[in-house]
Amino acid sequence: MQYSSARPWASLGLAISLGALGLALFFQISKEWFPCPLCIIQRYAYLATAFGFLGIGLTSRKSMWSAVFVLLALLGFVAGAGVAFYHVWVLSNPAQTCGVDPLQNTLNALPWVQYWPDMFVADGLCTDEYPPLWGLSLPMWSGLGFLAQGLVLLIAVRTRQYVKGSW
Repeated sequence: MQYSSARPWASLGLAISLGALGLALFFQISKEWFPCPLCIIQRYAYLATAFGFLGIGLTSRKSMWSAVFVLLALLGFVAGAGVAFYHVWVLSNPAQTCGVDPLQNTLNALPWVQYWPDMFVADGLCTDEYPPLWGLSLPMWSGLGFLAQGLVLLIAVRTRQYVKGSW
């Protein structure tokens, strides 16, 4: 019995994570589009999916760590997609805001924030409107990135479970 490899799918999921994080930093630094607390939570979710996909690509299907990495990627996907689409809702309902609130203070007080403030400091407002990219807001793009990762995760898990050609 030969199992097909999930490594190409895990690599694609990892590339989506790193690409999203890289683009977020690019827009923050080059265009001064500062992240809000919801943006920072999405960055943490992309980090979780990145570590999950990295682990999926490096472990064998029979490893006990395999399930841990799949679960990490799944949790990152669910949390990130939920926060991204909540962020879209906040933008479409200007009376709502996450503003400067305890969430922002809590996120900025985490101990590792001081080591990479560009990545982890929330200093924007959730209701700040930045120009759309190809007609979509950044939270919409982030949500689409998480949905793509969910699809990639599903394919990666299925390719690890079934014998090639059995279905």
